[in-house]
Amino acid sequence: MFGFLTRKKSKKTHRPSIAPVSVTSTKSEQHSNIQRELIRVVLKDTMRLHGIPLDWLACEPIVVPRSNRADVVNIQLVVVRWNDKLMPFALALEQQLLLGLDRFDPAVDHSGYVVSWRFSPACGNPITHMPYPKYWLQNDQPPNKVEPISVLDRRQTLRPQNAQFLEPSLFDTYDKPSSFQATDVLPLS
Repeated sequence: MFGFLTRKKSKKTHRPSIAPVSVTSTKSEQHSNIQRELIRVVLKDTMRLHGIPLDWLACEPIVVPRSNRADVVNIQLVVVRWNDKLMPFALALEQQLLLGLDRFDPAVDHSGYVVSWRFSPACGNPITHMPYPKYWLQNDQPPNKVEPISVLDRRQTLRPQNAQFLEPSLFDTYDKPSSFQATDVLPLS
């Protein structure tokens, strides 16, 4: 009558009710990996093209997939080695990077990519403190443009900028006899 109490349990394997997650990557993950590698390659190409040493910057692209819209791509340029010459051209480098991406992959709109800068703690930035508040109020005037000295000018010092130049009068040029002799014309043949 109570036979179910005496029966032993079968040794069937337990099957989970949730299907296991696939180990292989999906198409969107593969596309993101391709995007990341393309950005890294284009950055290296842009740096080589403009003569920037490759050990100054690193790149960490972050691709955030969205189901209803295009992926959001954030390109973090990491300053690994500090150089004062690079930072004034940071915006130009960003623009060249995006132009390079347009050249390599014209089918994708790269104008929505976000480029951000990050500084490695060991990059060697010499500026460690903020300046006094009045520093930002200083009016930086560009230096006066200095005209190059002519090769024919043999003076040792430059003329003052407000120097008065006198034009020769007619009497100065015609009253004095010329000490120059006429040049002999030689035939070419």
